[in-house]
Amino acid sequence: MNKKEALKIYRTQNEKIAAYSLLMATAGFDRMTIAPKDGSAYRNRMFSIISGEMYTLRTQKDYIDAILYLADQKIDEVTDRDIALAKKSIENIIKFTKEEMMEYSLAEMTANDKWLEAKLSNDYSIFEPHLKKLIELNKKMANRRNPKADPYDVLLDDFEEGMDRKKYDAFFSLIRKELLPLIKKIDKKKGMIDDSFLYKYYPAEKQALFMKDAMKYLGFSSNWGYMGLTEHPFTSGFSRNDVRVTTSYDEHNITAAIFSLVHECGHAFYEHQVDPKFDKYPFIRNMSSGMHESQSRFFENYLARRRSFFVTLYPKLQSYFPENLGNVSLDDFIRAANVSKCSLVRTEADELTYPIHILIRYELEKDIFKGKISLDELEKAWDDKYMKYLGIKAEKVSDGILQDVHWSESYYGYFPTYALGSAIGAQLFYKMKQDLDVDELLSKGQFKKITDYLKKNVQRYGALYNFEQIVKMATGEDFDPHYYIDYLKEKYCALYKIK
Repeated sequence: MNKKEALKIYRTQNEKIAAYSLLMATAGFDRMTIAPKDGSAYRNRMFSIISGEMYTLRTQKDYIDAILYLADQKIDEVTDRDIALAKKSIENIIKFTKEEMMEYSLAEMTANDKWLEAKLSNDYSIFEPHLKKLIELNKKMANRRNPKADPYDVLLDDFEEGMDRKKYDAFFSLIRKELLPLIKKIDKKKGMIDDSFLYKYYPAEKQALFMKDAMKYLGFSSNWGYMGLTEHPFTSGFSRNDVRVTTSYDEHNITAAIFSLVHECGHAFYEHQVDPKFDKYPFIRNMSSGMHESQSRFFENYLARRRSFFVTLYPKLQSYFPENLGNVSLDDFIRAANVSKCSLVRTEADELTYPIHILIRYELEKDIFKGKISLDELEKAWDDKYMKYLGIKAEKVSDGILQDVHWSESYYGYFPTYALGSAIGAQLFYKMKQDLDVDELLSKGQFKKITDYLKKNVQRYGALYNFEQIVKMATGEDFDPHYYIDYLKEKYCALYKIK
């Protein structure tokens, strides 16, 4: 085999794999949004069969031989990175049989269906046995992939290349030390800022009308994007020009859907703004989770929670809900939208308490994969962590252990990237403010200049580099979580008049 032959085999097979991936992604989006629930058993079986065919494609001998051959060659920066990621993936896959991968796929699909049923029924017992099965499967698979490593380290690296418990422990230790005291101080100032008007009745159909205005402001185009409805919002990137976001509406919380949708649009722009020259490379779908969350959290918090973001949008929001917001000034609305309070639901948490939600999940996952928590006691462990860190306990499991979809999708090790992404975003925002008049652009609705900046400095690289390399190129400095701590302290001390 020579280099030319190997590249031809590699690229031809990648196209077939990409076709199957598109099929799976499209069907997966449908099952999470519009597919009838009574068809789930049949769908899940078909998904498992397709996953088996994907396994066959990805483990063909000539394809594996081509990857291993090319991994020892020096071609160009982009191809070398693509091959390195492909080799890492293949080395994991070949440790399992086709039948095992099909069983795993079916277990995930079934667990996801049961999670939704359990959440809507407010009954953890429906999901619990499926959660236990998924956790045990993931432990078994992580141990087989790397018997010498801690299984949780294996999973953490899946979502953020190079990250492990040691690095995350240091990161979350800083969050715990620096932010918890401030959260406790602010908790004593409950009621200082009136946010009651945010929780009046806001009909979903009117919220949907405002979302169209918001998406137009952001520059989200139906030429390359689509929005659907689901229980737990998410984004699916099928290709650079086919990106789909979802949202859900809470009729008694006007900001929930707004910030959720802006968050998902951050993901969408990252998918859409990768350099077109990377379209033919599989690594386009392997972007750093931390970088991805840095972009979604950037949109949601560093931009959308600023007063300037709503200068042109707030009058439109008032026009849809004059009975609730007609007499509420823009300044009062922004203060209310930034209120900090110890709350139960992560996706609706304010910026300051948000990383504590992630800390809780990180500590739980560490203990789960260390065997320190009995899976029979997982619900109690969840409640104990919330009481320990935020002083609250869920009255409904739908607001507790069932609130997030991620464990039903085997996303063990993903949660820490939300906090990591928030910290990356703070450092990127600090640099952006030096280069652009952010508030001027937002207040004039010139959002494209901001997305162009992000494209040039962050998003165009896709998965070509890891998060630390991208941060260094974008800011001129190594990643430093103190930018995140300083941002939160400055913002909330000013908001609550704390010295």
